Order: sequence, then C-alpha cells, then structure tokens
Amino acid sequence: MSEHKVSVEQEALSGRLPVLSSARIYNSYGSFLWTCCAFSAATWAFLIGGFLPYVGDWRLGVMGYVIGLVIGMALVSLASGAPSYKYGTDVIDTAKSSYGYRGMVIPLLGLLATLIGWSFVVEALTARGAANIAATISGTNATGGAHEKLVIGVALASLVLVWLIASKGPKLFERLNGYIGPLHMLITMMMFGILIHKFGFHTLWVSQLPADQMMTHDKMRGLALAVEFGVSNSMTWWPVMGGLTRLVKHRSHVMGPSVVGVGLLGAAFVSTVAALAAISAGTHDPTIWMISLAGPVLGSCTMAVVLTANIATMVVMIYLAGVSIQQVKVFARIRWELLLALMLAPGIYFAFKTEWLLAAVMSWLSYNGVMFVGVTGVTLVDYFFLRKEHLDPAHLFATAGSKYSFWGGVNWVAVAITVLSTWGYLWLYNPVTSAMAEPFKYLGASIPTIVLSGVAYYVATKIVLIPLRKGSYQDIRSSLSKATLNPQPEAGAVVVSL
Repeated sequence: MSEHKVSVEQEALSGRLPVLSSARIYNSYGSFLWTCCAFSAATWAFLIGGFLPYVGDWRLGVMGYVIGLVIGMALVSLASGAPSYKYGTDVIDTAKSSYGYRGMVIPLLGLLATLIGWSFVVEALTARGAANIAATISGTNATGGAHEKLVIGVALASLVLVWLIASKGPKLFERLNGYIGPLHMLITMMMFGILIHKFGFHTLWVSQLPADQMMTHDKMRGLALAVEFGVSNSMTWWPVMGGLTRLVKHRSHVMGPSVVGVGLLGAAFVSTVAALAAISAGTHDPTIWMISLAGPVLGSCTMAVVLTANIATMVVMIYLAGVSIQQVKVFARIRWELLLALMLAPGIYFAFKTEWLLAAVMSWLSYNGVMFVGVTGVTLVDYFFLRKEHLDPAHLFATAGSKYSFWGGVNWVAVAITVLSTWGYLWLYNPVTSAMAEPFKYLGASIPTIVLSGVAYYVATKIVLIPLRKGSYQDIRSSLSKATLNPQPEAGAVVVSL
C-alpha cells in the first residue's frame, strides 16, 4: 500500500472523509457485534438494571426494557446507521440532508453533549468504582482522604489510557473490544450462576422489592416505564450508530449486531442479572452487590472487568466526538492526537469533582435521550421516505450551491419539529421528576413522539419544502455531482469544504 493511500485512509478513519469499503475495519458480523456489546455493557448497564425492579414487578421491568431497546435500536440503526453505512460519512454529515449544512448544529450539539458528557460520567463511575473496590479489599474507610486521592489517581489514569487508545484510531479499539465484549458476557453469566446457586431459580423468580420502594403499583404504568427506559436509552445511540456503521464493510452486518449486541447482550442480559442482584443484595450499586455476592476476591476481579469495559466505552465515545467536532473548521485543522487531548482536558478538572459530577450532571444527562427523539423521526423519514435512500455525497460537504442549503443552510422546518418534539416528549414524561401524563400509560413517550415528528416532517416537506423547491427533494435520483476541493472549480463542479 502506497504512503499516499495510507495517509488518505488514516484521514478518513480519524476525520470526515468518506470511508471507502476497502478501508472499513468491521469486516465480520462478530467484530461489530462485540464493539456494540462492549460499548453498551459498561457500568451504566448494571446501574439501569438495578433500577428496573423499582417500576414494580421486576419481570415486567426487564421485559419492557428489552422490548424498548429492540424497537429503539432498530429505529436508530435505520435513521442514523443506514445512511452513514451507505456513504461512509459521519452521522452529522448525513444529517445535513434534513437539517441543512448550518442547521446540522442542532444534532451536532446534542451529539457532543451526549458523547463528551457521558465520557466524563463514565470516568467518574470508573474512578469511584475502583476506589470502592480497593477500600473493600483493604478494609479501609471509603470516605477518607486516601480514598479520594485514589479516586483522583484512577480518574487521571483512565483519561491517559483513553487518549492513548483513541489516538491509534478505531482499528485498535476494534481489536480490544473483540476480547472485552466476550469477557464481559462471561462474567455476567458467572454472576447469574452465583445468584442461582445462592438463592435458587424459583426464589429469584418470585422475589420483588418491598412495595414501599416501587415507583408504581400499576402494572400497565410500570410496563410503560420500562419500555420507555429502553427506547430512550437507545435514542442516545443516534450519534453512535452513524459514527460506527461508516466503519462496517457489509450491509447485512449493520442491523443485527446493533440490535443483538446492544439490545440483547450488552444491555438486556446484563440488566436482567443486575435486576436480580439488586433485589437479592438490597442495593442497585454494582460495586457493592458484586463483592457481596461473589466475595471480596472474585467480586473485585469481576468488577475490574466491568471497569475495563468502561475504558472501551470512553474510547468509542471520544473517538466519535473527535470525528464529528471537525465539522467546526478550527477543530478540523488540529492534529488528531491534540484534538483528543483538548476534548479530554476538562476531565482533569472533573477528576477532582467526581462526586459532584455524578450528583449534578447525571440529572441533566437524563434528558439527553430526549434530544434525539425528534432527530430520529426527522432523519428516518427524510432518508427512507422522502429521499428514497439517495443522497448526493458531494453536496453533504458543500456550502455554496449545496442541494441541502434550504434557507441559508438551515432547514427551519426540521428545527421547528425537533423543538416541538422535545416539548411533546417532556409533556408526556419528564425523566428527572418522573411526572407522567395520562396517555403515557398506554403509549409511552418516545415512540409516539418519533412517529408524530416523522409524520409531521413528511407532511411539511410535501406542502412547504417541495413547493418552495427547498432541499432538492424534486431532484431525487438525479446524477451525482462532481466534487472538487479546488476553489476555482471547473463548470458544474461542487466546491467541497472540509
């Protein structure tokens, strides 16, 4: 392979250039499956699972959560993953076809808030989890000065490790996830075996939380809550799926690994075990119940594997954020290694504020799934029903003369529907206060909001955008444009800005 070809390939993998089929790293079903599995099976999978019994009957909680995850991941894989796979482009570039080359700032801000925000939350979870394990093994105080110094040290070390791995590009974390994903499933199966051995299958099946700890005693409302947890959790995958599927080589490997790896293995199976463990041990904190059930040595080793998966999760999120943030030209001019370091730099401050971070920021991040409900509805309908799976890649990178200019680069119709969908979701269900409107009991919040936002965008396109000739919907399946980086293009060529 020539030096120039290697350079172009590296630029595509760590930048916004479309990734050609020959350069894509996920060339088998299993390779993409284990990345999805490892990413979704971090500490938060155990935390979410530990909360499922609070919706009422834990069996309804797990069933609803799995249903919600499968439905949500299928929708997100279509809305975000399918176009990015087809054209090898970053998810924010493909979103320009529905939001415009300037309007894409709406999903971009949501993407950066989600990926970078959750990276620092995972940093805090990893640091405090490791310190708690050390305190348990040594029998020392888990709140003293030495404990906090260990928390800070682990947090800073995790940032350095994430930077080292992410700097090498996606090829390294693809190989690492091939080991971390299966190992995570093995330790989850081990914990399930320990639960059955200690309590018996029948006892686990019939055990429930005390009635006064449940959020609701209405089974229908409890099921709706569990389904909503699953769907809203999968909505946060909108920025992730597009970023990963541009690295997938075969179309048949897009949907299956995402639904199975995230919905069934990485989240549903882990969450089921966590739900049973939370009831049995009396706490939803995995750093406590893992050691309580498996013992100090085996439990600590098990938790160490979970914390290792956290590092893999942070690597994926920072990598995807690093690619997407290059939509801002000043960041596109910075070396890849330095760009990652700049994004991770706030984590140094948060290493000293992990307790505050988990207390304050987690509440705000509970809304991050809401950001992508309207975005998912708009992008899904735009790509499949309006553009018939046909985009013009050259115009995704163009500004002046782009087919996706709309009004000065902004599709105000898509922006308005996204804002209204956020308001509609919060009216149906507030994820922080748990306030629910009456229709939520039967419809949930995410699914009706996605459907209504998609229908609204379809109708608005037909009666507003197409008659006004905005967005080039009337030119679907026309010949592809000729693209150039030359500021003085030949006639008919589109000037691409990266």
